[in-house]
Amino acid sequence: MRSRRSRPRSTEAHLAGYSDLLRFSRQAESLQAESLDELERLAEAQPRKASSAFKQAIAVRETLYRIFSRLARGETPGSEDIQALNAALHKTLRQLELQVQGQSLAWAWGKSAVSLERPIWPIVRSAAELLTSEETGSIRECASETCSWLFVDRSRTRRRRWCDMSTCGNRAKARRHYQRRKQTRASG
Repeated sequence: MRSRRSRPRSTEAHLAGYSDLLRFSRQAESLQAESLDELERLAEAQPRKASSAFKQAIAVRETLYRIFSRLARGETPGSEDIQALNAALHKTLRQLELQVQGQSLAWAWGKSAVSLERPIWPIVRSAAELLTSEETGSIRECASETCSWLFVDRSRTRRRRWCDMSTCGNRAKARRHYQRRKQTRASG
């Protein structure tokens, strides 16, 4: 199994505890604000359970990284990782229900599903939807030597190399420019 490269931009550096997981969920708008407020109060009242849920979230994140990283390299995901994802997916799908929204029905997280694991559910569901979509062939890993972020290449040419042009892409361009200038000075 390939180990991750040095990754200063890694989510590992940004997720140090359960409150960080809630902050991520708030930023991603994966759960409603009221649910997140409720989970924050629950985490304060049950710090051990919050810590356990956070460890589960990290385990799911690492499983997803291995699956998507292998797909980005054109490899088949490991069966252990698929089993782990299926276990998380089984827990997740039990929490979904149909709710009336306006004139139609929509999927929603059940109101009775108050669980410190709740921030994990939208991530697992989204990952499963991506894995069963036609976009799996567009999953890429950043080409930067110092980054291992994964992304879906939705560019027009499907030849994107970096997770973010404004960071990793610009750094790569700056390095190439510096190397060219250095070679020009050395030969001239």
